[in-house]
Amino acid sequence: MSTSPAPVAADPSPEDLGRLGSERRDLLIAGGYAALVLLLAASGASNSGVVEADERWPLWLSVTLMLAGCASMIWRRRRPVVTLAVAGPLAVLEIVVGGQISAYFLLFEALFDPVMHGSHRLARATTALAVAAGAIALITTVVINGVGPILLVVMMVTVLVVTTPLLWGWEVRHHRGAREAAETLAGLERELAATRAVHAVETERRQIAHDLHDVIAGHLSAVSLHTNLAASLEDEQARGRSLVTARESAHAALRDLRSIIGVLSSEESGALPTATLDWPSLEARLRGRDPAARVEIDPAATDPARVDPSVQAALLRIAAEAVTNAVQHGRAPISLVVRAEADAVTLELVNGLAEQSEPGAGVGRGAISHRATAVGGTAVSEPMASDAGESEAWRVHACLPVGRTEVSSRAAQPAHAGPHRPTVSHEDQERTS
Repeated sequence: MSTSPAPVAADPSPEDLGRLGSERRDLLIAGGYAALVLLLAASGASNSGVVEADERWPLWLSVTLMLAGCASMIWRRRRPVVTLAVAGPLAVLEIVVGGQISAYFLLFEALFDPVMHGSHRLARATTALAVAAGAIALITTVVINGVGPILLVVMMVTVLVVTTPLLWGWEVRHHRGAREAAETLAGLERELAATRAVHAVETERRQIAHDLHDVIAGHLSAVSLHTNLAASLEDEQARGRSLVTARESAHAALRDLRSIIGVLSSEESGALPTATLDWPSLEARLRGRDPAARVEIDPAATDPARVDPSVQAALLRIAAEAVTNAVQHGRAPISLVVRAEADAVTLELVNGLAEQSEPGAGVGRGAISHRATAVGGTAVSEPMASDAGESEAWRVHACLPVGRTEVSSRAAQPAHAGPHRPTVSHEDQERTS
């Protein structure tokens, strides 16, 4: 005979614990007021009231009414309108007819609790009701007894009994609202900080992806190109040169990858990788794909006096992206032209397209646009159509301001680039040799 396990009671939530705690405190407060009513009644303390002594309620009736008012305080936090509707009228009647001093304490609670624990609407209604009742009491006293000592007593009692709990309740309510607003604001600030942290991580992740594509992808594309070329060459010397180039590119990729990983694993703030990215290395990549490639780099584009270093770094990164795409997807003829003008520096790389090969919208093309926008420039990567409407070439064109306008963190700073050495064109080298 099998028995099913007894259900395990779930642990109470913090909200349930807080509600139970409030109910216990309200019960204790109601019991305390009941004890005060009995103690004051037993001591014989009372006031003269408004009616004559022979017209007052008997003591047992006064105590019973006050204990009923005390019982309504069990709901002083959860349903303060109950305390207002029960303890308030009973306290006023007792002050007028019975004369028990405990009625003043109950009237205080009947006015304080709705303002303190009730809704904003209930608090305003309680205030308006108390002020109207006080005004009616004063007017009634003037009509019945005229201006005299009785009016002064009624005025003092009305002001003290009505004004004090209302002002106290509104003051406490105001401070409670200010504390809750501050806690809410602090929570929003924590959420904002967490969102910023997530955004920073996402930005860093994208930056790492761009860095890997800038440096590593270029080397690996050269490895792939020259190993495929070596496999198709019959000349042993040419095959050997291609394999040597592939080996050097593989070593460079491994070195740069180790440098980037070293920065990521370093605890040193501001550490930067020592990646080999410069104009001569980009020219070498292009000539590995097209030995007759046209490469023209204006020396003014690498002059810090002419072009801001952050713009130079962005231009170099854009060129690295474009060269990587040209080596991976392009064919001869290839041309890379960089010119510095009065207020802008331009880059244009054009390469032929291999059959059924056209760069997609991957990390490289997104990085080109990102690098240009980061320094206030523009860049496009698009096919160049022939007269027949067919794509024959791929074109990357970037136009950057010579001065920095808006730089986004690491995106445009020369963090991972090597020295910016002026690189002359292949034709200039032939003329000077």
